[in-house]
Amino acid sequence: MSATLLGLTTLAFLFPSPAERPNFPDPPRGTGWAVAAVAVFLGLVTLVPLSLALADKWIMEARAAECRAAGGRMLHASADGRAFRCERPDR
Repeated sequence: MSATLLGLTTLAFLFPSPAERPNFPDPPRGTGWAVAAVAVFLGLVTLVPLSLALADKWIMEARAAECRAAGGRMLHASADGRAFRCERPDR
């Protein structure tokens, strides 16, 4: 195995080196700001809905805990299942 590796390494030095690639021109000024603006926009579009959904979840968990502590249970208050209410046995 090592003899094969040594042979291939030796053959690699016998071939001519690849041609040098030309240097690329510098990007136009302001490109960094445009890339940063797109990155910030995508971050906001991703993180804002996530944080709103998590805040809603935490509020619902806190209200459900209050309802359970008072001896009730959380029920759907609307047909689409988006609204909840606390049903207590004493009411």
